[in-house]
Amino acid sequence: MESLAYLARQPILDRDGKIFAYELLFRDSPTSDTAIIASDVLATAQVLENVLNNIGIQRLIGNNKAFVNCSRNMLLDNLFGLLNPKCFVLEVLEDVDVDEAVVKAIQRYKALGFEIALDDFIFNEDFIQRFKPLFPYVSYVKMDVVDNSLEDMTKAAGFFKVLDIKLLAEKVEDEATFKRCQDAGYDYFQGFFFAKPELVTGRKIDATSAAILQLILLLRSRPSLEDLCDNLNKNQDIATNLLRFVNSNTDTKHSKIETVKDAIVWVGMRNIQEWLMLMLYARPELGMTPQASPLFQNASHRAKFLETLAREMDPENDDFCAKAFMVGLLSRMDALVRAPLETILPDAPTDDEMQEALLNRTGRLGQLLQLADAVELDDSQAIQSIVTELSISAIQLKYSITESYSWAEN
Repeated sequence: MESLAYLARQPILDRDGKIFAYELLFRDSPTSDTAIIASDVLATAQVLENVLNNIGIQRLIGNNKAFVNCSRNMLLDNLFGLLNPKCFVLEVLEDVDVDEAVVKAIQRYKALGFEIALDDFIFNEDFIQRFKPLFPYVSYVKMDVVDNSLEDMTKAAGFFKVLDIKLLAEKVEDEATFKRCQDAGYDYFQGFFFAKPELVTGRKIDATSAAILQLILLLRSRPSLEDLCDNLNKNQDIATNLLRFVNSNTDTKHSKIETVKDAIVWVGMRNIQEWLMLMLYARPELGMTPQASPLFQNASHRAKFLETLAREMDPENDDFCAKAFMVGLLSRMDALVRAPLETILPDAPTDDEMQEALLNRTGRLGQLLQLADAVELDDSQAIQSIVTELSISAIQLKYSITESYSWAEN
Protein backbone atom coordinates (compact mmCIF):
# COMPACT_ATOMS: atom_id res chain seq x y z
CA MET A 1 0.00 0.00 0.00
CA GLU A 2 1.24 3.50 -0.85
CA SER A 3 2.68 5.46 2.06
CA LEU A 4 0.82 8.73 2.75
CA ALA A 5 3.56 11.04 3.95
CA TYR A 6 2.62 14.65 4.61
CA LEU A 7 3.44 17.64 6.76
CA ALA A 8 0.78 18.92 9.15
CA ARG A 9 0.64 21.84 11.55
CA GLN A 10 -1.40 22.59 14.64
CA PRO A 11 -1.97 26.15 15.91
CA ILE A 12 -0.70 27.43 19.27
CA LEU A 13 -2.53 30.53 20.52
CA ASP A 14 -1.83 33.13 23.19
CA ARG A 15 -4.20 34.23 25.95
CA ASP A 16 -5.90 36.69 23.58
CA GLY A 17 -6.66 33.92 21.11
CA LYS A 18 -4.10 35.13 18.56
CA ILE A 19 -1.74 32.82 16.70
CA PHE A 20 1.60 32.57 18.51
CA ALA A 21 3.15 29.52 16.84
CA TYR A 22 2.51 26.24 15.05
CA GLU A 23 3.68 22.77 15.95
CA LEU A 24 4.97 21.06 12.81
CA LEU A 25 4.26 17.34 12.48
CA PHE A 26 5.57 14.89 9.93
CA ARG A 27 3.25 11.99 9.26
CA ASP A 28 4.04 8.79 7.40
CA SER A 29 1.90 5.67 6.90
CA PRO A 30 -1.44 6.65 8.48
CA THR A 31 -2.38 2.95 8.28
CA SER A 32 -0.61 2.28 11.57
CA ASP A 33 -0.03 3.99 14.89
CA THR A 34 3.74 3.83 14.47
CA ALA A 35 5.58 5.47 11.62
CA ILE A 36 7.30 3.19 9.14
CA ILE A 37 10.20 5.61 8.69
CA ALA A 38 13.52 4.30 9.92
CA SER A 39 14.11 6.70 12.80
CA ASP A 40 12.86 9.77 14.62
CA VAL A 41 15.89 11.64 13.28
CA LEU A 42 14.72 10.92 9.74
CA ALA A 43 11.16 12.00 10.58
CA THR A 44 12.23 15.40 11.86
CA ALA A 45 14.80 15.75 9.08
CA GLN A 46 11.96 15.23 6.58
CA VAL A 47 9.87 17.92 8.32
CA LEU A 48 12.77 20.38 8.11
CA GLU A 49 13.63 19.47 4.52
CA ASN A 50 9.97 19.90 3.58
CA VAL A 51 9.71 23.27 5.30
CA LEU A 52 13.05 24.72 4.22
CA ASN A 53 13.31 23.39 0.67
CA ASN A 54 9.83 22.55 -0.58
CA ILE A 55 7.49 24.99 1.16
CA GLY A 56 9.56 27.71 2.79
CA ILE A 57 9.31 28.59 6.46
CA GLN A 58 7.76 32.01 5.73
CA ARG A 59 4.99 30.48 3.61
CA LEU A 60 4.17 27.87 6.24
CA ILE A 61 4.24 29.82 9.50
CA GLY A 62 4.42 33.50 8.48
CA ASN A 63 5.91 35.59 11.27
CA ASN A 64 5.12 32.98 13.94
CA LYS A 65 7.34 30.39 15.62
CA ALA A 66 7.54 26.71 14.74
CA PHE A 67 7.70 24.02 17.44
CA VAL A 68 9.50 20.86 16.26
CA ASN A 69 9.86 17.56 18.12
CA CYS A 70 13.33 16.56 19.36
CA SER A 71 14.35 13.11 20.53
CA ARG A 72 17.60 12.32 22.30
CA ASN A 73 19.24 11.31 19.02
CA MET A 74 18.26 14.55 17.32
CA LEU A 75 19.69 16.63 20.14
CA LEU A 76 22.98 14.77 20.20
CA ASP A 77 23.34 14.70 16.38
CA ASN A 78 23.20 18.51 16.19
CA LEU A 79 20.38 18.24 13.65
CA PHE A 80 19.12 21.78 14.28
CA GLY A 81 22.41 23.66 14.20
CA LEU A 82 21.77 25.37 10.85
CA LEU A 83 18.21 26.50 11.64
CA ASN A 84 17.24 30.05 12.49
CA PRO A 85 16.80 30.12 16.29
CA LYS A 86 14.37 33.04 15.98
CA CYS A 87 11.90 30.81 14.11
CA PHE A 88 12.19 27.40 15.77
CA VAL A 89 11.40 26.15 19.29
CA LEU A 90 12.99 22.78 20.09
CA GLU A 91 10.44 20.52 21.80
CA VAL A 92 12.11 17.81 23.94
CA LEU A 93 10.02 14.65 23.89
CA GLU A 94 8.71 13.14 27.11
CA ASP A 95 10.69 9.90 26.75
CA VAL A 96 14.13 11.54 26.55
CA ASP A 97 16.57 10.28 29.19
CA VAL A 98 18.18 13.38 30.64
CA ASP A 99 21.87 12.79 31.29
CA GLU A 100 25.02 14.89 31.04
CA ALA A 101 25.18 14.58 27.23
CA VAL A 102 21.60 15.84 26.81
CA VAL A 103 22.13 18.72 29.24
CA LYS A 104 25.24 19.81 27.31
CA ALA A 105 23.33 19.64 24.02
CA ILE A 106 20.52 21.78 25.45
CA GLN A 107 23.07 24.26 26.80
CA ARG A 108 24.63 24.47 23.33
CA TYR A 109 21.30 25.13 21.63
CA LYS A 110 20.33 27.67 24.26
CA ALA A 111 23.63 29.50 23.68
CA LEU A 112 22.78 29.65 19.96
CA GLY A 113 19.53 31.45 20.83
CA PHE A 114 17.01 28.60 20.60
CA GLU A 115 14.04 28.39 22.96
CA ILE A 116 13.46 24.98 24.55
CA ALA A 117 10.11 23.33 25.35
CA LEU A 118 9.25 20.14 27.26
CA ASP A 119 6.58 18.07 25.54
CA ASP A 120 3.72 16.09 27.13
CA PHE A 121 4.77 16.83 30.70
CA ILE A 122 2.95 14.87 33.39
CA PHE A 123 2.95 16.82 36.63
CA ASN A 124 4.25 14.24 39.07
CA GLU A 125 7.44 13.69 41.05
CA ASP A 126 8.95 11.34 38.48
CA PHE A 127 8.74 13.87 35.63
CA ILE A 128 9.87 16.73 37.85
CA GLN A 129 12.99 14.89 38.97
CA ARG A 130 13.81 13.55 35.48
CA PHE A 131 13.65 16.93 33.77
CA LYS A 132 14.84 19.13 36.64
CA PRO A 133 18.37 19.51 35.14
CA LEU A 134 16.81 21.15 32.08
CA PHE A 135 14.57 23.64 33.92
CA PRO A 136 17.16 26.48 33.83
CA TYR A 137 17.13 26.34 30.02
CA VAL A 138 13.44 25.70 29.36
CA SER A 139 11.08 28.44 28.11
CA TYR A 140 7.87 26.41 27.75
CA VAL A 141 6.31 23.32 29.34
CA LYS A 142 3.47 21.64 27.44
CA MET A 143 0.77 20.03 29.60
CA ASP A 144 -1.76 17.66 28.04
CA VAL A 145 -5.26 18.37 29.42
CA VAL A 146 -6.23 14.72 28.86
CA ASP A 147 -3.28 13.18 30.72
CA ASN A 148 -3.26 15.70 33.60
CA SER A 149 -6.11 16.39 36.01
CA LEU A 150 -7.39 19.95 36.40
CA GLU A 151 -5.89 19.97 39.91
CA ASP A 152 -2.47 19.00 38.54
CA MET A 153 -2.78 21.52 35.70
CA THR A 154 -3.38 24.24 38.28
CA LYS A 155 -0.51 23.09 40.53
CA ALA A 156 1.84 22.99 37.53
CA ALA A 157 1.00 26.61 36.67
CA GLY A 158 2.09 27.80 40.11
CA PHE A 159 5.17 25.56 40.14
CA PHE A 160 6.56 26.69 36.78
CA LYS A 161 5.65 30.37 37.17
CA VAL A 162 8.18 30.56 40.01
CA LEU A 163 10.79 29.22 37.58
CA ASP A 164 9.79 31.81 34.95
CA ILE A 165 8.67 29.07 32.55
CA LYS A 166 5.63 29.60 30.32
CA LEU A 167 2.82 27.01 30.43
CA LEU A 168 1.19 25.63 27.30
CA ALA A 169 -2.00 23.55 27.46
CA GLU A 170 -2.30 20.86 24.77
CA LYS A 171 -5.42 19.23 23.29
CA VAL A 172 -7.65 22.18 24.10
CA GLU A 173 -10.60 21.36 21.88
CA ASP A 174 -13.46 23.50 23.22
CA GLU A 175 -14.01 26.95 24.67
CA ALA A 176 -14.83 25.66 28.17
CA THR A 177 -11.45 23.89 28.43
CA PHE A 178 -9.72 27.00 27.13
CA LYS A 179 -11.35 29.12 29.82
CA ARG A 180 -10.43 26.64 32.57
CA CYS A 181 -6.78 26.63 31.50
CA GLN A 182 -6.82 30.39 31.10
CA ASP A 183 -8.16 30.79 34.65
CA ALA A 184 -5.47 28.41 35.91
CA GLY A 185 -2.82 30.79 34.57
CA TYR A 186 -1.73 29.14 31.33
CA ASP A 187 0.00 31.30 28.73
CA TYR A 188 -0.53 29.36 25.49
CA PHE A 189 -3.06 26.88 24.13
CA GLN A 190 -2.82 24.23 21.41
CA GLY A 191 -5.89 22.81 19.71
CA PHE A 192 -8.93 23.82 17.69
CA PHE A 193 -11.03 25.24 20.53
CA PHE A 194 -11.36 28.56 18.65
CA ALA A 195 -13.50 26.73 16.09
CA LYS A 196 -15.94 25.51 18.75
CA PRO A 197 -17.24 28.54 20.66
CA GLU A 198 -20.46 28.67 22.60
CA LEU A 199 -23.26 29.17 20.06
CA VAL A 200 -26.34 31.36 20.32
CA THR A 201 -29.48 29.62 19.04
CA GLY A 202 -31.56 31.75 16.70
CA ARG A 203 -28.76 34.08 15.59
CA LYS A 204 -28.52 34.39 11.80
CA ILE A 205 -25.94 35.54 9.29
CA ASP A 206 -26.23 39.24 8.41
CA ALA A 207 -27.11 40.42 4.90
CA THR A 208 -23.66 41.82 4.14
CA SER A 209 -21.91 38.58 5.06
CA ALA A 210 -24.37 36.60 2.94
CA ALA A 211 -23.66 38.90 -0.01
CA ILE A 212 -19.90 38.54 0.48
CA LEU A 213 -20.20 34.75 0.50
CA GLN A 214 -22.24 34.87 -2.71
CA LEU A 215 -19.52 36.98 -4.36
CA ILE A 216 -16.75 34.64 -3.20
CA LEU A 217 -18.64 31.66 -4.62
CA LEU A 218 -19.01 33.53 -7.92
CA LEU A 219 -15.29 34.32 -8.02
CA ARG A 220 -14.32 30.66 -7.50
CA SER A 221 -16.35 29.76 -10.61
CA ARG A 222 -14.17 32.02 -12.80
CA PRO A 223 -16.74 34.64 -13.86
CA SER A 224 -16.35 37.18 -16.64
CA LEU A 225 -15.45 40.75 -15.69
CA GLU A 226 -18.95 41.86 -16.66
CA ASP A 227 -20.63 39.26 -14.42
CA LEU A 228 -18.51 40.28 -11.44
CA CYS A 229 -19.20 43.98 -12.03
CA ASP A 230 -22.93 43.37 -12.24
CA ASN A 231 -22.97 41.40 -8.98
CA LEU A 232 -20.84 43.92 -7.11
CA ASN A 233 -23.01 46.81 -8.29
CA LYS A 234 -26.05 45.02 -6.85
CA ASN A 235 -24.43 45.31 -3.40
CA GLN A 236 -23.79 49.01 -2.99
CA ASP A 237 -22.28 48.78 0.49
CA ILE A 238 -19.62 46.35 -0.72
CA ALA A 239 -19.03 48.32 -3.92
CA THR A 240 -18.56 51.53 -1.94
CA ASN A 241 -16.09 49.82 0.40
CA LEU A 242 -14.17 48.46 -2.59
CA LEU A 243 -13.81 51.92 -4.12
CA ARG A 244 -12.76 53.31 -0.75
CA PHE A 245 -10.18 50.52 -0.44
CA VAL A 246 -8.56 51.03 -3.87
CA ASN A 247 -8.46 54.81 -3.43
CA SER A 248 -6.86 54.56 0.02
CA ASN A 249 -3.62 53.03 -1.27
CA THR A 250 -1.16 55.87 -0.71
CA ASP A 251 1.79 53.80 -1.95
CA THR A 252 0.52 53.76 -5.53
CA LYS A 253 0.05 56.95 -7.51
CA HIS A 254 -3.04 56.82 -9.69
CA SER A 255 -5.97 59.07 -10.47
CA LYS A 256 -9.08 58.51 -8.42
CA ILE A 257 -10.89 55.31 -9.40
CA GLU A 258 -14.58 56.03 -9.92
CA THR A 259 -16.13 52.75 -11.13
CA VAL A 260 -16.33 49.20 -9.83
CA LYS A 261 -15.02 47.88 -13.17
CA ASP A 262 -11.88 50.04 -12.95
CA ALA A 263 -11.41 48.94 -9.35
CA ILE A 264 -11.55 45.26 -10.31
CA VAL A 265 -9.10 45.79 -13.17
CA TRP A 266 -6.71 47.69 -10.89
CA VAL A 267 -6.87 45.23 -7.98
CA GLY A 268 -7.27 41.97 -9.92
CA MET A 269 -9.85 39.23 -9.36
CA ARG A 270 -7.69 37.18 -6.96
CA ASN A 271 -7.09 40.22 -4.75
CA ILE A 272 -10.79 41.06 -4.83
CA GLN A 273 -11.54 37.63 -3.39
CA GLU A 274 -8.89 38.00 -0.67
CA TRP A 275 -10.27 41.44 0.20
CA LEU A 276 -13.77 39.96 0.46
CA MET A 277 -12.54 37.22 2.80
CA LEU A 278 -10.86 39.82 4.99
CA MET A 279 -14.11 41.79 5.06
CA LEU A 280 -15.99 38.65 6.08
CA TYR A 281 -13.68 38.06 9.05
CA ALA A 282 -13.08 41.70 10.00
CA ARG A 283 -15.43 41.61 12.97
CA PRO A 284 -14.98 43.82 16.03
CA GLU A 285 -15.96 40.97 18.34
CA LEU A 286 -12.89 38.99 17.26
CA GLY A 287 -10.71 41.70 18.80
CA MET A 288 -7.96 41.28 16.20
CA THR A 289 -7.19 41.71 12.53
CA PRO A 290 -8.35 38.83 10.32
CA GLN A 291 -4.74 37.92 9.52
CA ALA A 292 -4.03 37.37 13.23
CA SER A 293 -7.18 35.33 13.73
CA PRO A 294 -6.73 31.54 13.92
CA LEU A 295 -10.33 31.22 12.75
CA PHE A 296 -9.57 33.16 9.55
CA GLN A 297 -6.40 31.15 8.94
CA ASN A 298 -8.18 27.85 9.58
CA ALA A 299 -11.21 28.68 7.42
CA SER A 300 -8.93 29.90 4.60
CA HIS A 301 -6.87 26.72 4.86
CA ARG A 302 -9.96 24.49 4.77
CA ALA A 303 -11.40 26.33 1.77
CA LYS A 304 -8.21 26.05 -0.28
CA PHE A 305 -7.57 22.45 0.85
CA LEU A 306 -11.01 21.29 -0.29
CA GLU A 307 -10.80 23.23 -3.55
CA THR A 308 -7.32 21.88 -4.38
CA LEU A 309 -8.43 18.31 -3.69
CA ALA A 310 -11.57 18.84 -5.78
CA ARG A 311 -9.44 20.12 -8.66
CA GLU A 312 -7.21 17.03 -8.34
CA MET A 313 -10.27 14.76 -8.37
CA ASP A 314 -12.25 16.50 -11.14
CA PRO A 315 -10.00 18.99 -12.99
CA GLU A 316 -12.57 20.22 -15.51
CA ASN A 317 -15.46 20.69 -13.08
CA ASP A 318 -15.27 24.35 -12.04
CA ASP A 319 -18.65 24.17 -10.32
CA PHE A 320 -17.53 21.29 -8.06
CA CYS A 321 -14.29 23.10 -7.21
CA ALA A 322 -16.12 26.35 -6.39
CA LYS A 323 -18.56 24.47 -4.15
CA ALA A 324 -15.68 22.71 -2.39
CA PHE A 325 -14.03 26.06 -1.62
CA MET A 326 -17.27 27.48 -0.27
CA VAL A 327 -18.00 24.37 1.85
CA GLY A 328 -14.56 24.70 3.45
CA LEU A 329 -15.13 28.38 4.15
CA LEU A 330 -18.66 27.88 5.48
CA SER A 331 -17.59 25.01 7.74
CA ARG A 332 -16.26 27.61 10.21
CA MET A 333 -19.06 30.16 9.83
CA ASP A 334 -20.79 28.84 12.94
CA ALA A 335 -17.73 29.82 14.97
CA LEU A 336 -17.50 33.22 13.26
CA VAL A 337 -21.18 34.11 13.67
CA ARG A 338 -21.49 32.08 16.91
CA ALA A 339 -24.68 30.48 15.67
CA PRO A 340 -25.53 26.92 14.60
CA LEU A 341 -24.98 26.14 10.91
CA GLU A 342 -28.64 25.12 10.66
CA THR A 343 -29.68 28.75 11.16
CA ILE A 344 -26.90 30.19 8.99
CA LEU A 345 -27.16 28.09 5.83
CA PRO A 346 -30.64 29.23 4.68
CA ASP A 347 -29.18 32.71 4.10
CA ALA A 348 -25.87 31.51 2.63
CA PRO A 349 -25.20 30.65 -1.05
CA THR A 350 -25.63 26.89 -0.74
CA ASP A 351 -27.53 24.16 -2.56
CA ASP A 352 -28.75 20.81 -1.22
CA GLU A 353 -25.41 19.09 -1.96
CA MET A 354 -23.45 21.71 -0.01
CA GLN A 355 -25.89 21.70 2.91
CA GLU A 356 -25.72 17.90 3.17
CA ALA A 357 -21.93 18.13 3.24
CA LEU A 358 -21.92 20.79 5.95
CA LEU A 359 -24.62 19.34 8.18
CA ASN A 360 -24.18 15.60 7.69
CA ARG A 361 -20.72 15.18 6.10
CA THR A 362 -22.28 13.19 3.21
CA GLY A 363 -21.57 13.13 -0.53
CA ARG A 364 -18.22 13.88 -2.16
CA LEU A 365 -18.08 17.32 -0.61
CA GLY A 366 -18.90 15.84 2.78
CA GLN A 367 -16.08 13.33 2.42
CA LEU A 368 -13.64 16.11 1.59
CA LEU A 369 -14.79 17.93 4.71
CA GLN A 370 -14.29 14.76 6.75
CA LEU A 371 -10.75 14.60 5.38
CA ALA A 372 -10.07 18.19 6.47
CA ASP A 373 -11.33 17.29 9.96
CA ALA A 374 -9.09 14.21 10.07
CA VAL A 375 -5.96 16.07 8.96
CA GLU A 376 -6.49 18.77 11.59
CA LEU A 377 -7.02 16.19 14.33
CA ASP A 378 -4.16 14.01 13.06
CA ASP A 379 -6.53 11.03 12.78
CA SER A 380 -4.40 8.67 10.68
CA GLN A 381 -6.98 5.88 10.34
CA ALA A 382 -9.69 8.27 9.13
CA ILE A 383 -7.28 9.87 6.65
CA GLN A 384 -6.35 6.50 5.15
CA SER A 385 -9.97 5.39 4.91
CA ILE A 386 -11.18 8.57 3.18
CA VAL A 387 -8.33 8.92 0.68
CA THR A 388 -8.76 5.27 -0.28
CA GLU A 389 -12.50 5.73 -0.86
CA LEU A 390 -11.94 8.92 -2.90
CA SER A 391 -8.94 7.46 -4.79
CA ILE A 392 -6.70 10.33 -3.66
CA SER A 393 -3.00 9.53 -3.99
CA ALA A 394 -0.25 10.32 -1.50
CA ILE A 395 1.14 12.94 -3.87
CA GLN A 396 -2.26 14.62 -4.25
CA LEU A 397 -2.84 14.71 -0.49
CA LYS A 398 0.61 16.13 0.25
CA TYR A 399 0.29 18.71 -2.54
CA SER A 400 -3.15 19.83 -1.37
CA ILE A 401 -2.06 20.23 2.26
CA THR A 402 1.05 22.18 1.28
CA GLU A 403 -0.86 24.44 -1.10
CA SER A 404 -3.57 25.20 1.44
CA TYR A 405 -1.19 26.08 4.28
CA SER A 406 0.93 28.41 2.19
CA TRP A 407 -2.12 29.99 0.49
CA ALA A 408 -3.88 30.66 3.80
CA GLU A 409 -0.73 32.12 5.39
CA ASN A 410 -0.08 34.47 2.49
